Amino acid sequence: MRTIYENYRGFIVSQDDKRYQATNQEINISHHKLSEVLNTIDKYVEDKSN
Repeated sequence: MRTIYENYRGFIVSQDDKRYQATNQEINISHHKLSEVLNTIDKYVEDKSN
């Protein structure tokens, strides 16, 4: 597993084989595309702040 971002909006984003994963203390996200992971993180953070 290779780390892509150590702290992207509070998430650790990594790549494993053919998937990208993001984790924090509350949620785990996994997608085939990095852009999908980052968009999901952005939406999660925005929704949580409202």
